[in-house]
Amino acid sequence: MSRLHADILFMNPPEDMVNFRRRNVHPANAIPSNTVRRRFLSVWYRCCHTYGRMYRNRQETRYEGRCPRCGVKVQAGIGSQGTKRRTFEAR
Repeated sequence: MSRLHADILFMNPPEDMVNFRRRNVHPANAIPSNTVRRRFLSVWYRCCHTYGRMYRNRQETRYEGRCPRCGVKVQAGIGSQGTKRRTFEAR
């Protein structure tokens, strides 16, 4: 068993755990109406074994992003046919 899996299965003492209170927020009020939601793709960065996002560029011709740990640049073109996939792998 890897160290990562061991940490998940055997939690630290209870005083190290944090419980979050959930506020009752009506879905219509969850995001302010003046907030612009940017389109993104989820990416698994194999270089550092972490997840991140790629956002559309200003010209809306491609998605661009960087690995959150090492900063390597990634980009993906936006094709005319499109895809239903929302998660990709950067090698």
